[in-house]
Amino acid sequence: MNDPIEATTRFRKWVVCLLLGGLALLLCEIRFEHREVLAERWQAYLPLGYAGMMLPVGAASLVGWEKWGRRTLLLGFALAFVVGALGVWFHTAGHPVRGVGRVLSAWRLPPGDNGGIKPELSGPPAMAPFAFLGLGSIGVLACAPLRKP
Repeated sequence: MNDPIEATTRFRKWVVCLLLGGLALLLCEIRFEHREVLAERWQAYLPLGYAGMMLPVGAASLVGWEKWGRRTLLLGFALAFVVGALGVWFHTAGHPVRGVGRVLSAWRLPPGDNGGIKPELSGPPAMAPFAFLGLGSIGVLACAPLRKP
């Protein structure tokens, strides 16, 4: 008979594997999107450094899940909240509510209308850093301690 705790742990490890795969894809995408700004601003390195660090640390932590790995992953995924929040701050030039509001205002426009905003002048995507908040949230849930009945 399968132990429910063991099955849960196996599932949580698979979730972490999927999250690490998502971080690898995000790392490639961010490297492409930040290709020009990397020469201009140090902030552009933050998501690359975080994702680049989480991939090997995450893989090693899966091996050491029972002893130290789960707690290390929990800390690493919690750090994604900081990276995501900083990203939203930098992408919106310190005005996150205004930046997110501008993105959400697109729902009021008819299809094909740019709302007077020229794409080449619109700046970095205000909501893109929320990807780190999403991955971090799922990772924290997957690595949180289980309450034993």
